[in-house]
Amino acid sequence: MAAIKSIPEYYVTEYETNWSHKAQQKISLLKDQVILDNIDGKEKSYNKIGTVEFQRVTERAGATRVSDLSLEKRWLRPFPFDDTKVFDEWDEKFLGEISLPSSQLMEAQAAAYARLADSIILQAAVGDAYTGENGTSVVSLPSTQTVAVNYVESGTAANSGLTIGKLRRAKYILDDNDVDDMEPRTVAYCAKQLQDLLRSVEIGSKDYNAVQALVDGQVNKFLGFTFKRVSSKVLPVSGGVRQVVFWAKNGLRLSDSGKQTRMDILPTQSHALQVRSVGVLGATRDEEARVGIIYCDETV
Repeated sequence: MAAIKSIPEYYVTEYETNWSHKAQQKISLLKDQVILDNIDGKEKSYNKIGTVEFQRVTERAGATRVSDLSLEKRWLRPFPFDDTKVFDEWDEKFLGEISLPSSQLMEAQAAAYARLADSIILQAAVGDAYTGENGTSVVSLPSTQTVAVNYVESGTAANSGLTIGKLRRAKYILDDNDVDDMEPRTVAYCAKQLQDLLRSVEIGSKDYNAVQALVDGQVNKFLGFTFKRVSSKVLPVSGGVRQVVFWAKNGLRLSDSGKQTRMDILPTQSHALQVRSVGVLGATRDEEARVGIIYCDETV
């Protein structure tokens, strides 16, 4: 018996009624690794006091010797950020059984705000800081706080990704600056750096198991650093060379007002639905001695 030939013309296409998110970094991974603040004004200055040294007394009842005290102001200036999307008044009706993605949009905006906070922290780490009475004097991160892209502990210098040797050098930089061992230390890196790190370690070496545990996600600490893998869209890169940032917690400050989201009907735009998220963010490098960069070649 022959089947009715026209029936397939009426087969129904089913559509998903909800929305799912594409792969993305959804939470801030670095806010807990820096000093947090919430500035109410347009800017805030932080007072820094330098080290002092004792002098040997070499004469009896001699004149009192007075030495100067090194003082510094470090400035943080936050800026407003927003993201706004608008749905037409008929979108919900014309989508039929498919839900209007307003709640999913708010989730996406929350994820974007989290990534923005991480990006601002890292930009402050590698960029210029501001000091002086009015916050107009520029302070750059000195080259002594960086690990060169071609750094090797011994042998001929050659460009490389992230290596054990580069991490040891980063640890040395903080140690040599007398950064307290009890102050939390962090390395922000991307997936490529962890791949390079495992590749650079010989199987069976004393470092292999520790690095393998990092790769497998079993631990997140190595050489005294907490490792934080962030989106490649967040960590600075130029010409194929990634700036892997390391720091001690008191070396970076973040001001975060917190994200606010509003849903409004706009009567002057045909009653369209507006979803707008806003926040005020800013960061500064609080002290160069606590922050550094490991340059990693991603093309090798």
